[in-house]
Amino acid sequence: MRRFRTFAAGLFCAFWPLFVYPAAIEPSAFRTAATFSVDGAEANLTTGVAVMEARPNAPGYSWLRINFYSFPVTPAEIPGVMNGTIESLERKWTAKASNPNDYNRSHAVLQLSVDKNFKVWQVDMSVPGHTCTIAPFEPDVRKFLQEYQFDGKELQLRSKGSYVCDMKFMGIANQTFRWDVNLDLPVFEKRNLKP
Repeated sequence: MRRFRTFAAGLFCAFWPLFVYPAAIEPSAFRTAATFSVDGAEANLTTGVAVMEARPNAPGYSWLRINFYSFPVTPAEIPGVMNGTIESLERKWTAKASNPNDYNRSHAVLQLSVDKNFKVWQVDMSVPGHTCTIAPFEPDVRKFLQEYQFDGKELQLRSKGSYVCDMKFMGIANQTFRWDVNLDLPVFEKRNLKP
């Protein structure tokens, strides 16, 4: 009986996303329109994958990370994405980024720090080689969230703007981060499926 319960619990964890989300999610669910640039190096990205993960040492807070890519999600990658796993997409991007022309133009990340009610407290942006907190304080967050709806499962976000990131502490010139994001995406929770 104990083995059966362990087996049943394992099956539930493996198939949990199917109980929460529609049985069939098409690759088109991840299509989006997003442009990012840092000091002129621009990336026009067509795919967005949103994953929520609890923040360690910050009870009640989570990271909502939207990874943007210049290539589509394939049907074979969807089960992993539904479990909050993007390793196969990251491997694909790493292979693509080995071409210097694609390095800064094929990937970006927006990371939103959200509380248990999905209120956003901070926003970070990164493109390969560049990272900045583009909305560090409440007025910046309000300015960033031009249109924002998130219920834990679906995210709608419209935002366009720029932010000058102070890099003097690193001994380099300030950098201007720009973004133009229009997305409507399913959000998946990062799950630990290991026993």
